[in-house]
Amino acid sequence: MKKLFAIALIFALIGTISTNVFAADKKAPKPITGTIVSFDDIVTGNFQTWTLDAAKEASEKGKMFVLLTKKGKTSKIYFIFNEDGTNASKKIAKFAHKEKVGIVGKSKLVNGVNIIIMEMIEGM
Repeated sequence: MKKLFAIALIFALIGTISTNVFAADKKAPKPITGTIVSFDDIVTGNFQTWTLDAAKEASEKGKMFVLLTKKGKTSKIYFIFNEDGTNASKKIAKFAHKEKVGIVGKSKLVNGVNIIIMEMIEGM
């Protein structure tokens, strides 16, 4: 009886340990990377280099900022929204001076428009 109890205890411990190991293997979601640019830059094709102050000022005046992945024929434009559904253009404008950013969130295609419901953004 004691041997049976000991064997059951060992299997229970092994099961607990393996569950914890597999839970630790879960990786953080991969960010979508690109550059924060003005939507006007995309429309006109004249990409400008933004400073932090200039991008903040432009976003306060209503200029829309988006995420541009890659350049050329394989590029994608993502409109960024906060988790509460509000536009995150002012928030991401603070990263327009960075060469590359990563945005973690859920990406969707809505009526042919790429959007990201942003959880976090980080300069890379």
